[in-house]
Amino acid sequence: MPGSAWARSALPVSPALLDRRAFLRGLGIGAIGLTACAPGGAATSGPGEPRRGGRLRAVVSGTSSSADTLHPFVAGSWGAGIVLKNVFDKLCAYNDDLTVRMRLAESIEPNADGSMWTIRLRDGVQWHNGKPLSADDLVYSIRYLLDPANTFSGAQDLSMVDSAGVTKVDQRTVRVPMRTPIADLPSLLAGWYNYVIPEGTTKFDNENPPVGTGPFKFVKWSPGDRVLLARNDAYWENGRPYLDELEVIFVTQPDTRLNALLGGQADVAHELAWAQAAAQQRSGQIQLTVSPAGRMQSFNMMVTAEPFTDPAVREALKLSVDRREIVDTVYAGYADVGNDLYGLGAPLYASDLPQRAYDPDRARSLLRAAGKEGLSVTLHTSDVTPGMLQAATLYAEQVKRAGITINLQQVPADSYWSTAWAKQPFTQSGWGNYALDWFYGQTVLSSAESNETAWRRPDWDQRYFQARATMDPGLRAQRYGELQRELWTDGGYIIHSFVKWIDGAHPRVGGLRGAPPASDGWGNYREIWLGQ
Repeated sequence: MPGSAWARSALPVSPALLDRRAFLRGLGIGAIGLTACAPGGAATSGPGEPRRGGRLRAVVSGTSSSADTLHPFVAGSWGAGIVLKNVFDKLCAYNDDLTVRMRLAESIEPNADGSMWTIRLRDGVQWHNGKPLSADDLVYSIRYLLDPANTFSGAQDLSMVDSAGVTKVDQRTVRVPMRTPIADLPSLLAGWYNYVIPEGTTKFDNENPPVGTGPFKFVKWSPGDRVLLARNDAYWENGRPYLDELEVIFVTQPDTRLNALLGGQADVAHELAWAQAAAQQRSGQIQLTVSPAGRMQSFNMMVTAEPFTDPAVREALKLSVDRREIVDTVYAGYADVGNDLYGLGAPLYASDLPQRAYDPDRARSLLRAAGKEGLSVTLHTSDVTPGMLQAATLYAEQVKRAGITINLQQVPADSYWSTAWAKQPFTQSGWGNYALDWFYGQTVLSSAESNETAWRRPDWDQRYFQARATMDPGLRAQRYGELQRELWTDGGYIIHSFVKWIDGAHPRVGGLRGAPPASDGWGNYREIWLGQ
C-alpha cells in the first residue's frame, strides 16, 4: 500500500521478480488476483429515514498547511473541494452522466449564435449573513474570477467571457457576453472553481470567515488539518441539511483514513484504496459506495521533450501498457479500461475510436524502425494518490516485453505536484469528471495552465474554438470527434484507467451514495444524516 516500507525503498523493481504473482504480491495487491471481478456501485440505503442532528466526521485527502486555502477560486485538493462545495454553491453542477443541472441559476440561456448568455438567479436564496443573493454578487464573482491581476486557475474555464461587458439586467438577471461564441456555457460554469461569492469578498480565512449560500456555515479552520462547519438553517433547499455539524479532516494516506473509520475516529472515509475496499466488501464491517463513473488516471509524456518528440516513441509507449492488467490488479476491478482519451462516459466522448490494445511486439517494431530500440526513459512517480505508484511499478514491468526500460524516480508525496508534475518529461496524474470543454481548456489548449503534456498546436486550438462554438449538436459532435482522433493518434496522454471513487462509512450514516468526483452528488453532505 502507499506509504509502506517497500514503497519508500529504491526503485525500479528488482529483476529477480520474475514470477507474475510474486511480482503482484510485491505490489501489495497479489491477494486480489489477476482477474478480480468489477464490484457493483449501488448506493447504500442507510439507517432508516433521515433525521436531524449530530456531528459527522469525514476524513479525506488534503494538502500541507502552507498550501491549504479556503479560497474557492484557488483550492484544488479533494478535501478543500468538499469543504467549499458545502459552504458555497455554483450556478449549475454536473449530474452523474456529466449533463448539467441548475443550482443557484434558475436558467442559463444563449442567444441564437452563443455570443450572449443570460443567467437568471433562483429566487429566495440567502447568504449565510442573511443578505439575499443578487445579480450584483454574480457580476462581481465573474469579474473577480477573470481579473488578470488575480491569475486564478478557474479563469481559464471562462476565458471566452468578455468580463467588462457583464451586465446586471435586474436583481436576479445578468447578461454575459462572449469574446468568442460558445454552445455550452453551463458545462464550464459547472467546473471545479466556479462558485458564486458575495460582492466585494477577497479573503477567506479565520479572520475573514467565508460566507456562502451552501448547506453549511463556516465555523473554524486549522490549515492542513481540518475544517468545522455548522448547519445553515436558512438553506434554500428546504429541509436540508440534516446534520448539526460537519467536520472535514485532512488525512493523506488511504490506510490511515480507513483505520480512522474502523477505529471510530471518523464516520466517513473518502477515497479508499481499492484493495482495502475489496477486503472491506468481503468483511461487511462498513458501508461502501462506488462511483458509477471513474476519474482519469494517466502517464503523461511531454511532446516537446526528448525522446517523446518522436511520434513512434509515443505510440510505442501507448502500446506497451496492459490496461486490463492494471485495472484488475492495481485497482482490484474498481475501474474501467482507458483508451488514451479523457471523458469516458461524458457527452461528446469519442467512443467509436478503436480500443488501443497491449501490443509489445508492435511497439518493439516501431522503435526499431525509428532507431530507438532498447529505449530507456525515466518516469517520475509518487504515492501521492492511491494506486499511482503501483500502476507505475506494474507499467515498468509490462514494457519490458517491448524491450523498453522505465526507470522509476519516486518523489515524496508532499512535493510531487510542485516539483515533478508538469515539470518533468514523463509523469503521472489523475483528473476528476468534467465535460470535455472544461478539461481541454484546463490541460490541452496551448495557453492552458495545466498543459501537462506540452501539447501546443495552434491549429488544434482553432478547431477546438470552432467546435466549442458550434450550435448544431450533430456537427458539434463530429468536430469533437476529429479533435479527439488527433489526440488519440498523436497526443502525449497514456490514459490507462478510469478509476472508481470509493467511500466507506459507519453503518449509522444515512444517505451516502456513489457519485463521480466533481459531480453534484460527490462530497455532498446536504443529503447525509446520522442514525441512532
